[in-house]
Amino acid sequence: MPRTPVLGLSVRWRPSTGHDDLLLVEGRSGLSTAVALVGRRAGRAHADEAGPGAVRPDGEGCDPEACDREGFDARSLPVGDVDMLVADLRRERLGDRLVAEASCAHCSARIDIDFSLTGHLRHHRPRPARSAVPADEPGWWRLRHSRTWFRLPTAGDVLAAGAGREGHRALVEVCVRGDRSAGAVRAAERAMASLGPTLRGDAEGTCPECAASVSLDLDVRELCLEELVFLASGVLDEVHLLASAYHWQERDILDLPSSRRIHYAERVRASWSAETLPEPADA
Repeated sequence: MPRTPVLGLSVRWRPSTGHDDLLLVEGRSGLSTAVALVGRRAGRAHADEAGPGAVRPDGEGCDPEACDREGFDARSLPVGDVDMLVADLRRERLGDRLVAEASCAHCSARIDIDFSLTGHLRHHRPRPARSAVPADEPGWWRLRHSRTWFRLPTAGDVLAAGAGREGHRALVEVCVRGDRSAGAVRAAERAMASLGPTLRGDAEGTCPECAASVSLDLDVRELCLEELVFLASGVLDEVHLLASAYHWQERDILDLPSSRRIHYAERVRASWSAETLPEPADA
């Protein structure tokens, strides 16, 4: 049972269906797809199984049984928790090893970076921030020797804020209180990076061809999403195949667990292939 690194929430995965696969194929990648996928697949563990993170970054509580009944609010999670859950879904399907591809900026040689998801998650685990202490309000922190309070941005905050300078300004507006001077904001952001790290960061290595130093911007959540999209890519063909063979409605096919839909499609393909084989010639 996975547990999110920032909030410590214990999560149970619901079985994948065609609706989840269609979400991946049509949404491709990005934080919005990650949030939607986690929201569909995840359910909170019962109260006696949940971890210590009973308060969301925005300070609101969440009843575990209500989350199970009403769906999982992935938008309320810190981005680092969303990243970890996507990585766990990928690890569930394909195992712990992940390969990232890059090219050397000096000689253009192809470089493969092979690493363990478990090791990467351990390296990017939350750490205490020496510059911050918990504030009186749940989910908020205060910079030491400063009148600056902050909380970790949720995935919903990031999606609502958008990209660029305006997006950054919008995040500061909702996540930082008190002194918002440039220095105070930078200090708060450094503390946030320790308390709620994401799975995006630089990976350093050496080119095997020219021995030059190579730096790769590694976004593990996006790499995992791309592989999950690839695994789901047959859903449209499988829906078409089962609708043609059995005259089922699209929604009924998408409601099936993904593994059962794939097995039905394999059976149809096998039966149709057998029907088209030439008759054996008479001796």
